[in-house]
Amino acid sequence: MYKLMHKHDLILTISTEGTVTVHRPDKLPFDLRHTMVVGYEQWLNWLKRRFTTVSRTYMNKLYIQRRVGRSNDAIISDSAGISPVDLFWVTRPDLNHTWESLQIMRDAKMSTAMVSLTGELDKSYNIFAEKPEDHISIFTTKGAFPKAIYLQHLLKKGDNAEYEVSAYKLGYELGINVAKSEVVENDIIACELFTTEKKSLVHALELIYPFGENSSDNVHRDAYKLFSKQPEILRDLEKLFIFNYIITNNDLHEENFGFLYCPETFEILSASPAFDFNSAFEVWPSTSIYYQWIYDNLNTFINNNHELVPNLRQVEQFLSTDIYLSEEQKKSIVDRANYVLSLADKQIV
Repeated sequence: MYKLMHKHDLILTISTEGTVTVHRPDKLPFDLRHTMVVGYEQWLNWLKRRFTTVSRTYMNKLYIQRRVGRSNDAIISDSAGISPVDLFWVTRPDLNHTWESLQIMRDAKMSTAMVSLTGELDKSYNIFAEKPEDHISIFTTKGAFPKAIYLQHLLKKGDNAEYEVSAYKLGYELGINVAKSEVVENDIIACELFTTEKKSLVHALELIYPFGENSSDNVHRDAYKLFSKQPEILRDLEKLFIFNYIITNNDLHEENFGFLYCPETFEILSASPAFDFNSAFEVWPSTSIYYQWIYDNLNTFINNNHELVPNLRQVEQFLSTDIYLSEEQKKSIVDRANYVLSLADKQIV
């Protein structure tokens, strides 16, 4: 039998026969709220999405070091499916997990983080030890590029990870909410987590369309429509879209933007800070539907956020100190910023 927990609350149980019993419908994960009845299939789909990282190549050595098989049971036994973005976790009656016990040594060993970052085993680690003493949330962390969670930071190395720093610094100057990132030792990029026990993250796809079922081709448009009556969240989204247009982020898919919510009430508080820029700063724009939709609506977005205009006029100056982007990439950013400014100037006239 499985138990889905949310911090101290029992949310649902799954019997050995596959019967799902919901105890707290008010605290179900967002992507389990789109169905009239939560059944065993919906539960398995949720669990699969929870552990989406299990198939990533960069996780191979971590499985070896922790002696964890690539199965839901093995991962649940190891770290209960804890996540850096929310308070859900999974357990079974034969395990002694509690919320408090899972916080002990949580994402607290740099040596563990380096295994998933580098793909190299920690030679000082005793693989014959009875059980790893730390609990890790990397099993639930999304994304194709190598990463790790260490304390309150997401770590990246290689694969244009330095673009996180470029995006943060430019976003800060422009007045855009971007996840704070900095370079630490050994060229590792540390991105500060923006989730806490008082703020959780739900990705756009999970909020709007569970598992891609009945989804349209443009979650970005549908998210924008969803919050049409909430101007503060709408302005957050518009700034996010403007910024990602300017930096040509071709990877702004439905799991690379989301919303912060209160874990007590599950009320959406705001759009999340912009994050994940490994594939940003392309010179040529994406041909994806969502990028075209953003382009087609830039006039509306900048009209609603005219306070960005003075800073957009200084983009070239802001980029002058960047050490990671090429001159061609910088020119592309300036060109796109100027296009947004041309839309803003037309409205003034």
